[in-house]
Amino acid sequence: MTVAPQSGQTGEQLWLELPALSASAPGRLLVFLHGAGSRPEDFAPVAIAWQLKFPGAVGAILQGPLPAAGGRGYDWFDGSGVAADRVSRVDRAAHDTVARVRALQQATGFGPQRTVLVGFSQGSTVALQALRADPGLADIVVAYASRLSCPIRPDERIAASIHLIHGELDTIVPLVHARQALRGLRAAGAEVTLDVGIEDAHSIGQEGVITGTSRVMQTIFRHRRARPAAAPRLH
Repeated sequence: MTVAPQSGQTGEQLWLELPALSASAPGRLLVFLHGAGSRPEDFAPVAIAWQLKFPGAVGAILQGPLPAAGGRGYDWFDGSGVAADRVSRVDRAAHDTVARVRALQQATGFGPQRTVLVGFSQGSTVALQALRADPGLADIVVAYASRLSCPIRPDERIAASIHLIHGELDTIVPLVHARQALRGLRAAGAEVTLDVGIEDAHSIGQEGVITGTSRVMQTIFRHRRARPAAAPRLH
């Protein structure tokens, strides 16, 4: 696990790089976005659990650009005020994230079709908004405890596969937000699922990791089967 510096408008930002565990397993890029008031190293256990399911993947846990209001960790955007006040802040964080993901794709050689974004809470809101800002950014997004920063526009189109995972007992981001996101994203043409952890609150536990990785595996397998067979060679 490597800590890497990155220059940003707010000063030095960091991310944790997780090298692939296996050179023979299928390669891809896993990009993780932590929750509010957290740090990349706090999210490392979840990222490593994901990587164990995808041993050929290179992982990158991005750090939010803003020091958290509580003095510990980092935020992706200022979460104060009502939802309408936060829209422009989320947009700024999303555009910064798009640039960082594109840079990682170029550095690793894994394009959008081999990129999976995994976000939690604020990180999942930014991941979803980044996909809306750049629909070709990633093939799959897994959003834990998520909410959309603003409603889906009637003319908006999203082709990615999006898997929402939410705790029924989440009081920080109530489940109703995930249900609203499900309806909106589906109306925009996205392939969307919603899994509800009956006894889960605002966290990612072992079952959440199993659900998220299983959804991604199912999506990858389904996409492989959907690809047209190669034309036979003529001799």
